[in-house]
Amino acid sequence: MKLKESQSVSLGTLWWEFLPLSLSDVTMACGDPMMTTTLAHLPDAQNNLAAVGIAKSLAIFFESPIIMILHAANALAGSQDSRKALWRFTLLVGGGLTFLLSLLGLPIIFNFVGVSLLGIPSAMLATVSQVLLLMGGWPFAIAWRRYFQGLLIYHGQSRAVAKASIFRLLTLALVLTGGFFLRITGGILAGFALISGVIVEAIAVTIFARLSGAILPPQIEQPNLPRNLTQVWKFYLPLANSMMVVWGGRAILISILARAEDATIAIAAWSAAWGLVLVIANSTRMVQQMVIKYRHQVSDKQLLTFAMSVGAACSSLLLLMSLTPIGDRIVQSFIGNDLTLAKSIKPVLLICAIVPLFVALQNAIQGFLVSENRTGHVNLSTWLGTGTLLIISTFAINKGMNGAIAAAIAMITSMLVEISCLLWKRVAKSQ
Repeated sequence: MKLKESQSVSLGTLWWEFLPLSLSDVTMACGDPMMTTTLAHLPDAQNNLAAVGIAKSLAIFFESPIIMILHAANALAGSQDSRKALWRFTLLVGGGLTFLLSLLGLPIIFNFVGVSLLGIPSAMLATVSQVLLLMGGWPFAIAWRRYFQGLLIYHGQSRAVAKASIFRLLTLALVLTGGFFLRITGGILAGFALISGVIVEAIAVTIFARLSGAILPPQIEQPNLPRNLTQVWKFYLPLANSMMVVWGGRAILISILARAEDATIAIAAWSAAWGLVLVIANSTRMVQQMVIKYRHQVSDKQLLTFAMSVGAACSSLLLLMSLTPIGDRIVQSFIGNDLTLAKSIKPVLLICAIVPLFVALQNAIQGFLVSENRTGHVNLSTWLGTGTLLIISTFAINKGMNGAIAAAIAMITSMLVEISCLLWKRVAKSQ
């Protein structure tokens, strides 16, 4: 560690660089409550909310293998050969996943998969299928976007990342507003708005990367990085598997909720509440990029303190939202006049108030392990956490517990298990 450099990077400096990156995640997460609010004021709100929640969970599962391309691009940006290999990998995997998602969305396939494997109510099948077909290009656009985001972060262009995410949110808002006044069916409107926003953001980060010079070869080549497609695959596979497990588990969670006694309201309440939680919790995720970037300039203790301060601030905000009258008004405006849905959301928000702190801690420790090329340990922790999520939610649903509350309790427990495993691996390394 370079102590002189460490002293020049204060906690305030970390916060200052982190905030634009956090804004990019916040604006991305804001799309969910914006979409929920729009659908809540359109006809057949509960069914459309539940159907879009299912479709998006499936789309994100297909996106999951390329979510960590952002982290890989940041970590491998110090070598031109590594960048080129990762770019080829990005195009190959993104294109393949887009083909598979589009294939799943075909009614002849989805009608079978949706009923037999996911247990989706038959009334939702057509809407979910339509949303999936509209979002077919989602994985490819996300892969492209995250590659250039990683290059921008490596070159200190965090504000460009934030600007691109604002363009995405504005696009989403414009499409949702236009569709609302045209009274377009809720599911179709949501699918078109989601894919439009992410395509605009992918174009924006590409332009910013070219204008800023982030695509130019690095001035100093970093040694010991993966330099061909095979090496990149070996480095990236545990990260891809981790995200597939996470989002696969969350897709299965929806199918577990579909078997609850209060299935429709449970899926709608969990999708809406979790979307609101993620608006705040996602604002902490970029601490991982700060850890990867500054690992050799800042002490581990200072980086961990920074992550905890970010998580505590965001958890406090979510706690206030779940306990104060202002929070009640936010929830009411969020889901319209559906009192049953509002009543189901509030306890979920209270249980999940600790989620932002957990997400910050989780991402910080993952950042330490990724920077040490110990991606396999990240994968193991993810498997344990996701297994816990599915076991506890299944048990609670079988016991007749309220579906949304069962999902919230299972999610908190799974995060505790994953963080404990990550900490154990981290402490074992240091000893």
